[in-house]
This record gives sequence, C-alpha cells and structure tokens, in this order.
Amino acid sequence: MSEVSASVGRYLSTIHLVSESTGRPAKTGELATALDVSSASVTEMLTTLEARDLATYEKYKGARLTDEGEETAREVMWKHCLAENFLLSDLEIDSPEEAREMGNALSDEVAARIRERINHPCTGECSAPHTEYNECCDDVRDTEPMDHK
Repeated sequence: MSEVSASVGRYLSTIHLVSESTGRPAKTGELATALDVSSASVTEMLTTLEARDLATYEKYKGARLTDEGEETAREVMWKHCLAENFLLSDLEIDSPEEAREMGNALSDEVAARIRERINHPCTGECSAPHTEYNECCDDVRDTEPMDHK
C-alpha cells in the first residue's frame, strides 16, 4: 500500500465508493459533492493521484483507481472501520470523526493488534483488502463516503 495523507485517503475512498456504486468512473462533480469541495479542487487532486499512479483520470469521463489505488483505498477504509469498531465496542465512544483520525494514524502493526483484540466485527462496509482481510465482505453496501468509517 502507498503511504498517503488523510486527504489523499479521503479522495481514494470516495472514488472507490462512487465507482463501485455506479459501475463507472467517478465524475468530478460527484466527487466534489461527496467531498464538499470545489470541482477545481477535485481536478487538482485527480491530477496528483494520476501522477502517483493511484488513479486514472480522463476529462469529462471521470476517475478510476489503479490496482495500487484500489488497494490503498481499501486499506484506508479498513483502518477507519477498525478504529470505529474499537472505539465503539471497547471504549463505548461513538465518534466517526475520531475514528477517521485514529484510522489515518494507525500503522499496519497497530491495526493488526487492534484487529486481534476486537476480532474485527466488521460487516463489510469498509471493503477491506482482499489479500489480508478475507473475513470481510467484498460488497460496498454504503455509497456515502466515510459517514460511518
């Protein structure tokens, strides 16, 4: 997985969710609405993601994640889901914002240790990576990016 900032992770996750729910590339306007940013900001980030080989972008057609972008998005989403489950189940804290921040900060080692502790009660909404987290469902059931992740 590529190391990414919280902002890049947010874009990758949103592209993943929009593409999965529509079955086509995520359009700039859809991403701008979902992320509550301007279309110009989306276009700028898509250019950056393409330069990093995390997404492909074609003007007027939209963006798709590359294999590396998909893997990174799934990892980001899984860590957010894991953090949310830990906060809710073990600490009885219901705060998606804190879970996002915590998930962004988790190293792979810490995420694995938390997963062992809570036995990862994920229901699959995070679309965890195929390779490491096969106990998770592959379906994306929620198209609202990061609302509960």
